[in-house]
Amino acid sequence: MISFRYQDKGTVIHKLNPFCKLAWISGVLVLALLFDNPLYLLALFVSTLPLVWAARVWKEWASIMKLSFYLCLLVIVINALVSNQGSHVLYQFPFHIPIWGTPKITLEAILCGIGNAVRLTAIISAFAILTLTLHPDNLMLAMIKMRLPYKSVLVTSLATRFVPTLIDDIGTITDVQRSRGLELDKGGLPQKIRGRMTIMIPLLSNSLDRAFQVAEAMESRAFGNGAKRTFYNRIGMSTVDIAILAFFFLLLAMGISMSLLGQGEYSYYPTLGGMNIGPLEGLMLSILALLLLMMLPLAYLKRRIDLD
Repeated sequence: MISFRYQDKGTVIHKLNPFCKLAWISGVLVLALLFDNPLYLLALFVSTLPLVWAARVWKEWASIMKLSFYLCLLVIVINALVSNQGSHVLYQFPFHIPIWGTPKITLEAILCGIGNAVRLTAIISAFAILTLTLHPDNLMLAMIKMRLPYKSVLVTSLATRFVPTLIDDIGTITDVQRSRGLELDKGGLPQKIRGRMTIMIPLLSNSLDRAFQVAEAMESRAFGNGAKRTFYNRIGMSTVDIAILAFFFLLLAMGISMSLLGQGEYSYYPTLGGMNIGPLEGLMLSILALLLLMMLPLAYLKRRIDLD
């Protein structure tokens, strides 16, 4: 069974400074939200693949992306059903809804949903890499050093711990129920729902027990008494780390500048825009993709300097 918990595999990505990882994922997130052109969004997604290879988390990453596929499919379906815009009508429903009008499915709405699905895929891929290569304690220390509210940081840290644990519990409980002879995937939809209830009840019970244990542990350590706490581990910043951070901020500034200049835009409504990319925009896209891929050689460079 594949585990989504953090495992230190000793790769250059795992050893990279947490601030550098946060700067990288912030750049991917901001650029994914700024750009609408599917080619730009696809370039963002492709730029995450070498990091998955270097971190040796292909199986875990593939499982997460498999789950995200259904979410992306849901985005496409909802956008096609809800959006009433577009000039190429593929199907028009035979009824009328007051205020909204006659529902219809258009080619533009479907392709817009696909574009948003690519955007979501790039974001999920980046966050999957962060979750699989950054220890929750290091994430918490980095966020605290960034002067973020401590309680919000704690909630984020607990979530990054509990979500993989919850997924592991689902797999364990499913295996236990199947060993008892329960057929969870056979029968019609009502039977499948009843079968899944045999998983949800013990899962809820385990989650409540774990929540009480965490609450008792926090209370025993005087959490929330107002005193300024100290930390056993500290995150240092070397000259190479600062240089890598500056590089990623330069990358982010370049992406924002491209967006302000109108590059990376794409219109889905009322008709589809052209996918033609001029020489200048093609050059800028190539440079942006190259800079996104620089995360891996920079990580190897830092590892080499640390070893020397």
